[in-house]
Amino acid sequence: MSNQYFENNEHLDHNVRTIQFQWLNFPLTFKTDSGVFSKNQVDYGSKVLLEAVVEDLSSPLMGPIVELGSGYGPIAISLAKSYPTIEVIGVEINQRAQLLSQENAELNRVLNCSFIHHDATTVTLEKSAQVVVTNPPIRAGKAVIQAFVKQAHQILQANGTLYVVIQKKQGAPSMAKYMETLFNNVEKITHDKGYWILKSVK
Repeated sequence: MSNQYFENNEHLDHNVRTIQFQWLNFPLTFKTDSGVFSKNQVDYGSKVLLEAVVEDLSSPLMGPIVELGSGYGPIAISLAKSYPTIEVIGVEINQRAQLLSQENAELNRVLNCSFIHHDATTVTLEKSAQVVVTNPPIRAGKAVIQAFVKQAHQILQANGTLYVVIQKKQGAPSMAKYMETLFNNVEKITHDKGYWILKSVK
């Protein structure tokens, strides 16, 4: 069976490369490798999510901001650049990706961002999150991505906000219904090329 980016396979051959990503006024550089999500470029859904989150966040931020399924770190590091006084935490089950994310934080001189090697569906934090963002691993299946949302609800503080990016064709309407059930509210705050950004407040 081929390796999936949402799994932890330490024996996969390496193919390290460097990619560039322009986020607002920040030119960012990321190391990627085989066995990680979107290794050739930062995927479009992540860009849509980043833009939507930064545009939507208006209340004073205290943090932390948590990303569930942070991969090699592009979303978390971009948010850390946008909010340099706020703690940003990425959670990633794929250790290769998680180690890359730590390297990438150093590479981009980001000091307010850390990455945890842990299953995002069971992670616990010392401090409840004010914001959770996720571009969940669709290929892992509906049960797993719903578990991401359920765990986000668990780690969010009261009045904390969850942002999810998911394509309409990959189950966005179903995800919206699930978030409505869990949070008693959901809003599609934007959509772009089939990607929906869904928001729920705890």
